[in-house]
Amino acid sequence: MEILKNRNFMLLFIGRILTNIGDSLYAVAAMWLVYDLGGSTLYTGLAGFLSILPRVVQLLSGPLIDRFPLRGILVYTQLLQALLLLIVPAAFYFDFLSVALVLAITPILSTLNMWVYPAQMSALPKIIDKKHLTQGNSLFSIAYQGIDVACNAISGALIIVLGAVSLYLWNSIGFFIGAILFAQLRIKASTNDSNNNDKSPSESEGGSKLSARQSPMKNYVADMKEGLRLILLRRLPEFNLASL
Repeated sequence: MEILKNRNFMLLFIGRILTNIGDSLYAVAAMWLVYDLGGSTLYTGLAGFLSILPRVVQLLSGPLIDRFPLRGILVYTQLLQALLLLIVPAAFYFDFLSVALVLAITPILSTLNMWVYPAQMSALPKIIDKKHLTQGNSLFSIAYQGIDVACNAISGALIIVLGAVSLYLWNSIGFFIGAILFAQLRIKASTNDSNNNDKSPSESEGGSKLSARQSPMKNYVADMKEGLRLILLRRLPEFNLASL
């Protein structure tokens, strides 16, 4: 497969696999660890809920992704997750690990991961040729679904063999490796950025003044409406979009 010879794609693809593995494993490890520490199914359910709740961020983060450097988003989210995961083994070693600590870390980890997936999908068209885009998207989807199922199947066995705390440590190492891989990405500038660079100083100054007059919140809302419009057009062609 020619796409696998693309170094940028392989860096992003392997990083995505590591991200998916880490996301799946620490969610299960959190529920296991909370039950082990507190002995309550209520805490276990709460840990699962807190790992799922931040998924709403993924819907709201879309319009913001292209306003920040994609490589920076990928690298720093991985580093932050790796550092947060290390808190659990450190707390266990120094004997201050508690249910509250695990429950506090879980939604932060999940929220950070919700920025990673849209950033990866946004970076994909910028690192591969258009003719390979469908193939790249398919590989990403297969990796996401396959790893999610596999990790859910083996996570219990891994926790029994390694222990929930050790799983946090290994997950942290995986996120550090992911950050190193993403740091080596070479992502093309977007078309809008290229056009802005090609403009004369007077044109750029005029564009800056125009952008300054526009509220960032209005731009964000406009992008959200456009995204919803596209989704509804694909899913519900007969839906009346006049209200949007």
